[in-house]
Amino acid sequence: MEFSGLSGDVILGTLGQILPLIVGIIIGIIALEVGMYLFLARVVKTKHALPFTLLAPAIIAITLFMVYPLIFNVLLAFSDLKRSTFPCYSPVALGACELDHLYGLDYAIKNFTDVFFRVRDGEILGWGRLLRTADSTFPVLLGRTVMWTVANVIFHFTIGMGLALIMNMKIRFKGIYRALIVIPWAIPGVIVGLTWKQEFHAQYGFVNVLIQALGGQAISWLDDPTAAFIAVVFVNIWLGVPFYMVMLLGGIQSIPGDYYEASEIDGANAWQRFNRITLPLLRPIIIPAITLDVIWTFNRLDIIFLITGGGPQESTNILVSALYNAAFGPAATQQLGFAAAFSIIIFLILFAFALVWITTSGGLKEIYDR
Repeated sequence: MEFSGLSGDVILGTLGQILPLIVGIIIGIIALEVGMYLFLARVVKTKHALPFTLLAPAIIAITLFMVYPLIFNVLLAFSDLKRSTFPCYSPVALGACELDHLYGLDYAIKNFTDVFFRVRDGEILGWGRLLRTADSTFPVLLGRTVMWTVANVIFHFTIGMGLALIMNMKIRFKGIYRALIVIPWAIPGVIVGLTWKQEFHAQYGFVNVLIQALGGQAISWLDDPTAAFIAVVFVNIWLGVPFYMVMLLGGIQSIPGDYYEASEIDGANAWQRFNRITLPLLRPIIIPAITLDVIWTFNRLDIIFLITGGGPQESTNILVSALYNAAFGPAATQQLGFAAAFSIIIFLILFAFALVWITTSGGLKEIYDR
């Protein structure tokens, strides 16, 4: 039996090539773990040999996949690395182009300045253009990114909270409803983006078919700037609501029922119970959830990239899509040094937000006080 060029022999042959490698990796990891434990226990003679041994894989993974890329990204920001200067940084053809040095503070100043301004001969001529259109400047893209993030987070929280409250009630088939609501969260983002792109088709998409069935007129969702922005926001809201529902539902179910019973005896209505009991006790969950959601949404590229591609007329591009375009866009615009500096600026914006938001909201006060 053959399916899309795959036969049983091909599959078995591939497994025969991969399995020895997987087994070898597993045996190697076990040998390293045992060796590390024996070294710590018998040579170093620490009583924490087992905890250190168990933590070692996580520490190595964090170093390789988080610490090293961060350091390398900062190093790139101090370089003039782009498509035209690739040979300069090649170990084989090092020095193939005319550069005084590969890394330097002057490159960093230029990269960070170019994110904000257009400079010629040391004179600032105006806001820098991050994309092809004239209005794709940092302030415009930042404003659109903030609008995109705020709209998504507000609807994520409000709809997620409403669904969590409903799922906490005594209703029939509750398990089925929960499973259906979580489905968007379980679907890979690529599939979601490509599917919804077809659903927003001006002529054949389900969205316009539904609008016309209700007596409305079809909308060119992907050809109108405002409609396209609404479309990508809607899809991202659809994707993010299950996260809030699961988080908030778990928090609501952990609140002792005695609080609500006592408040009912005192004559509190439903809104007062929600405002005075549910929200305050959910704060340690709400604050981290909003923080994570802001960071994820601010950096969300796949939905915009797959549905609109940043169009029409680059009207749905946000900062992270401009960053992607600078690093991996057309060959003429591949500027990795500039993109690295751009990514550091985005990181600093999000870091400042998280620091101020968590500090001022007091969402983690209960954790600190313990």
